[in-house]
Amino acid sequence: MAGKRVSFVKLEDVKRFSALGLSERQIAKSLGCSRNTVKKCLHNPVDTPAIDASAPTAPAPWTDALDWNELSGEVARGTPLHVLWEELRESGKLTVNYSAFWKQLKKRFPDSAASMHRVFKPGERAEIDYGDGIDIYDPITHAKRSTQFFVGVLCHSRSAFAEFTWSQKSHDFLSSHVRMFSHWGGVPAIVSPDNLKSAVTKAHWYDPDINPEYARLAAHYNFAVVPARVRHPKDKAIVERTIQIFQRWFFFRVRHVIFYALEDLNVRLRSDLALFEQRHHRIFRRSRAEMFSDEKPHLAPLPEEAYQVCTAHEARLHPDCHLAFDHNHYSAPHHLRGKVLRVWATATTVEIYHGLERVAFHARRTGTGKFSTDTAHYPASQQAYAEAIPSMVREQARRIGPHTADVITDLLSGSVPLQHLRRAQGIVRLEKKYGVRRLEKACHLARQLGRMSCRYIEGILQRCVEEGGKAERPIERGQNPHLRGDKLLN
Repeated sequence: MAGKRVSFVKLEDVKRFSALGLSERQIAKSLGCSRNTVKKCLHNPVDTPAIDASAPTAPAPWTDALDWNELSGEVARGTPLHVLWEELRESGKLTVNYSAFWKQLKKRFPDSAASMHRVFKPGERAEIDYGDGIDIYDPITHAKRSTQFFVGVLCHSRSAFAEFTWSQKSHDFLSSHVRMFSHWGGVPAIVSPDNLKSAVTKAHWYDPDINPEYARLAAHYNFAVVPARVRHPKDKAIVERTIQIFQRWFFFRVRHVIFYALEDLNVRLRSDLALFEQRHHRIFRRSRAEMFSDEKPHLAPLPEEAYQVCTAHEARLHPDCHLAFDHNHYSAPHHLRGKVLRVWATATTVEIYHGLERVAFHARRTGTGKFSTDTAHYPASQQAYAEAIPSMVREQARRIGPHTADVITDLLSGSVPLQHLRRAQGIVRLEKKYGVRRLEKACHLARQLGRMSCRYIEGILQRCVEEGGKAERPIERGQNPHLRGDKLLN
């Protein structure tokens, strides 16, 4: 039986070890072969076939089944080589490992663009991006509504934060950042977003314009915004790859689940994301959770107060010293009438700026048609009128009686006393025509019913006569206290 042939590499090792002074026994033990093999290599080198290192090796059979020109074109258009390898493996066209694949490509196209492995310090950078989300179904109509998949990744540890939102608009975009930093318990020095409008108002290769709302959040958390270049996905390749991996893993895990609420979807996402963080990374041989524990101390600490998400708007100040925002009205100094002012609004506050100067601050009103007014914003003459006249009407109502005073106080207690001033004056003047006692009872009933208008109160008085008299329109429908009649005022 013929013996096993000695490889060219092992032959060279035998000669090298022998030149170092090792015995045949030591060489055989180091190389894992028999002493006879060592003797043959040392004493019978003629028996070893000559090897022509310059002779070309025959290509592997799988190389003939691929269109290398098409693959090179995909790489030139920015498609990651690893993604191409995965697609070929899934389609059954490829069975070799990744290194064998890219070596064959580089062999055929040595001038193709080379990629570089980027190394980041702990806490240095995070990349964010959006992907397609999972549809939410209405439990009654079964109509579906699409979602967006927000993902942020720390570039050193590859630790990920993900959530589903309704849109990529500014409020959702900024809110996702607030929850992302809270999830990590710190802030990286640089955040690299895509060029969506919520992050970049005007894209530029060297000097993009950052959205003012995003810049305000960045100032609060003290991080730098470095957007990726347009049509250069490799600038944020880490988050691009993380989205591909996690989407494929998570989306298939929930492919048989129907979600009826966005919060339910995010609850499931958070539990699966915790499992994903425990999985070992293919390259680093450690889990993302383990690497994040090393990176977390290097993140900048969170501010004492969480950021209140602001949205920016522009509005013109009207001649009445108010501007319209979200169907309500807010005052600003009278000398800015006719100018376009910037409005920064949170869920609870409204700030008005002229240039870089804040000129007004209001609590945000709910509903529609409401006024929020600071009388100091009026000219001096209007300020005196706004302060003196309402106080006079309140004093007149107090002299009439407690029920009338309560109605007038409710009307004039808002932030815009002048808005209901004429109504209050009209109610007080009804005392001269109908008397104190009847006006008191009418105001009491109107306040109970929430109908505190001059016309409604006068309507009650017109349908009734003095005590002991009869109603002009007799009512015989029981003792319902909500019905108009003489018994209500007598």
